[in-house]
Amino acid sequence: MRPDEIASALRRAVRERAIPPGHAMNQDELARQYGVSRIPLREALRTLAGEGLVIMKPGLGAVVTELRPEEVEELYGLRLRLEPPLAGDIIDHVGRRDIDDIDALVQTMIALAPSQLEEWSSANYRFHRRIYELSEQRHAVRLVVQVLNLVEPYVRMHAHVLGSRRGIEQRRVATVDALRAGDAALLHNAIEASILAGRAELVASMTGAAADSTL
Repeated sequence: MRPDEIASALRRAVRERAIPPGHAMNQDELARQYGVSRIPLREALRTLAGEGLVIMKPGLGAVVTELRPEEVEELYGLRLRLEPPLAGDIIDHVGRRDIDDIDALVQTMIALAPSQLEEWSSANYRFHRRIYELSEQRHAVRLVVQVLNLVEPYVRMHAHVLGSRRGIEQRRVATVDALRAGDAALLHNAIEASILAGRAELVASMTGAAADSTL
């Protein structure tokens, strides 16, 4: 495997909590798992460190980044600056097949059973990636994805308490409706409303969990 392929595999493992926040990565185990030497593995870990997904700590090596509630709130603030302004470019480039594909992701989310949280979270993540990639704003999308990857482990961890799934799904439906209407202002507002609601729910959940752990 090339370093970029290793980085992609590790990025997904972190995003999906296969390697959870605060976990120290054992480079010998990872090298055996991926069938590589430590040289390309170290290069991959440096890439993840540059993206903020891991922190290099003396004596421990690469440790998956842990975020405090206020850091998550800051990252959602970045999302508000980055994502809604892409609405016009998304509308300019989206086609009927694109909308149908995105709608299919939403329908998948709605159809999944309450116990299928991992599948639901994966569909939700793909929903975001698919929409923003339509903007064809390569550098902006790279930053958006980097922020999404940082918060995704926490979205998954708190998925069972993030408001009602139905409410989240309704916001995804509103986004699809804005795409079908070809209305950039409507899409901007739908994206903004979704980020604001997601931030409030996630920060409240994390803060509540932190308070419970001190009791």
